[in-house]
Amino acid sequence: MRLLGSALLLCGGALLTACATTPSSTQSPVTLPPSSQQGESQPIAVQTQKPPSGDVEQSAPQAENLDIAQADPDAALAPKQPQAVVSVDIAPLGASPFEALLGWNQSNTSGALRAFRRVCAKWSSREQDAWLKPKLPQYGRYQDWESACYAADYAGDDAQDSRRFFEQYFRPVGLVAASGQGADKTGLLTGYYEPEISVRRRPDSLYSEPILSRPQDKANQNLARKSISAATAPVIAYGQPIDVFFMQVQGSGRIRFDDGEIIRAAYAAHNGHRYKSIGTALIKRGEMTKDEASKQSIEAWMKANGLEATRELMNENPRYVFFRKEALTHNEGPKGSMGIPLEPMATVAIDSRYHPYGSLLWIETKLPQYGGDYKGAPAAFLVSAQDSGNAIKGPLRADLYFGSGFEAGDRAGVMKHESRLTLLLPTSLAVQQNHKR
Repeated sequence: MRLLGSALLLCGGALLTACATTPSSTQSPVTLPPSSQQGESQPIAVQTQKPPSGDVEQSAPQAENLDIAQADPDAALAPKQPQAVVSVDIAPLGASPFEALLGWNQSNTSGALRAFRRVCAKWSSREQDAWLKPKLPQYGRYQDWESACYAADYAGDDAQDSRRFFEQYFRPVGLVAASGQGADKTGLLTGYYEPEISVRRRPDSLYSEPILSRPQDKANQNLARKSISAATAPVIAYGQPIDVFFMQVQGSGRIRFDDGEIIRAAYAAHNGHRYKSIGTALIKRGEMTKDEASKQSIEAWMKANGLEATRELMNENPRYVFFRKEALTHNEGPKGSMGIPLEPMATVAIDSRYHPYGSLLWIETKLPQYGGDYKGAPAAFLVSAQDSGNAIKGPLRADLYFGSGFEAGDRAGVMKHESRLTLLLPTSLAVQQNHKR
């Protein structure tokens, strides 16, 4: 599954009802000095032999542009002899390879450790001699990660102990995407989040847009957006049209009733129609430029132009997302494509053709410090790849999960920066591949 992406040509937009906030235990990225030069001492390279056609589609929202899978696609591991899509060129390991990671010694990796423990629990039911991803043999088999998974349960949860755990069981592997004319060492990092919106059990003049469950009648499910209503599918609740639309772009959201009850509207299905960006539609109309288009500016346009114009604009995107009710458990995040709850600021969506779910990435980039901070500040942090989306293309492309609520959405909506990715592999696996050179 993937929720919403960043700037509104890439994503959907922040919602206006901000009740939930990111948990206080959220992993905090280490802030880097502005003069830091990212990635000059990466120890290892991954070269893409046959990258898929097309990079990030800048004009497509990232969230509703995906099919959210509750089952982990990596579970189907049939081939015994994998065929490499990405080859790994391992440079000699230094005495302290983590020193090559900018900001590592000041980082807090506790969120990544929590995320990794969930990955290990998911992996525990797999055949240990199976490959994580048959076409990506450099990531090894589940048994190559077994020691680290066992030790993760006993590692301390604070910043220093969690960092020491990763240092003991992993080694950095730099990622470089190679194409015909040379290597591009930088990728693109955007952001997404889970909105929380106010809803009602019955419609009124303000809360008029139904949040719908998947219709039992397949014909009703396949209708275009403009033809779908409370008459064609079961109603979960009613929200404000702008909020419901952007929650669909997100793919999931928390809904808060006026009596205080909060549940998750989790992705159930979509209507099979192709996604069309309303941001692109506004640009083509001349209502705004590409540089002006963002979640905030599109929301402002909707408010300024009223409900009828807003519905007309929303109907230009024929895709419609249906939801199912899901109880919130211990304030956990929504489930990503791997089928486990996402950890704020410590999980990302990736292109699963290049990275199996559960892989670990150190990211050096810039992060917005507040809503509207398009410039951002240099930062570095460790994440687990647990989600994916059709707009996330290529080995150096990632989308960071910011958490739930307005504040998370306000920052995710302006997140769009170059990044440097470094893969962490289990030590035994990295050394084994080093000997193959």
